[in-house]
Amino acid sequence: MPVSDSSVEFVNYPPTQITTEDGVINILQLTDPHLYLDPDTETAGINNYQSFTACLQQALNENIRCDLILLSGDLVNEVKPEIYQNIYQLLEKTGIPFVCIAGNHDVTDELDTHLPFSERRFEAHKPNTLLLSRHCLTLNDWRLLLIDSSVPGEIYGTVGNKNLNWLSQKLANSHHPVIIAMHHHVLPMDSAWIDHHITKDAEEFWQQVEGYPAVKAIVSGHVHQNFESQRAGIKVYATPSTCYQFKPKSDNFAIDDQAVPGYRWLSLTKQGIIKSWITSLENKKA
Repeated sequence: MPVSDSSVEFVNYPPTQITTEDGVINILQLTDPHLYLDPDTETAGINNYQSFTACLQQALNENIRCDLILLSGDLVNEVKPEIYQNIYQLLEKTGIPFVCIAGNHDVTDELDTHLPFSERRFEAHKPNTLLLSRHCLTLNDWRLLLIDSSVPGEIYGTVGNKNLNWLSQKLANSHHPVIIAMHHHVLPMDSAWIDHHITKDAEEFWQQVEGYPAVKAIVSGHVHQNFESQRAGIKVYATPSTCYQFKPKSDNFAIDDQAVPGYRWLSLTKQGIIKSWITSLENKKA
């Protein structure tokens, strides 16, 4: 059934099944583009819109077939429906199936940005109708489970009981390898200010998924840097933003001026194995 954001209709969104002849699924993860209505807006010396489109174009020009584009939150930096329309139309023009989930900036407008952080106001918004929650996508023999970890009016995330119950049902009935995608990170980054905005019920989440060997990986955004770890045999990935990056292991907020925008590839094999790597944008000022 077609999904509409009240002005643009997308007949094939969201996808529910993707099959490939060679049994491999290649996912392009783009995250945290933080787009503004004005495409000329810059953050930390980077044009957010140009950097996002440059990452997308570079990835699709690589010598790898892209079967799915995953946008894992913070699509916008100001909650305006026109920005989402531009993003969805851009993605649809690629002809590649895509899915989008909410991040904190998709449900929260940060006001009074000229003031110190502690004095700013945070305005809650409902997520855009095309941002997915509790959506299962069949990828050959794999299952991709998308959950919304955003909390309107807040920077931190939560999985919440509805998502936990849904995950439990899906995992209990799954005999296929599973990858879970969400916006907020579920393992500490050893960075005090970032970890203050972690998924608050991360332990409850882990207690839910650790008992299911089908879960192979968790992939997220939010932290604006590459992160690869594991817990209980489950791989954990976080991915650089398509715009500015945070300085790793910094206890106070800091932009990493030396880091460049990038994106992640996830290649899911028919043997249930994940291969994943980060690719940096060749031209930071693109």
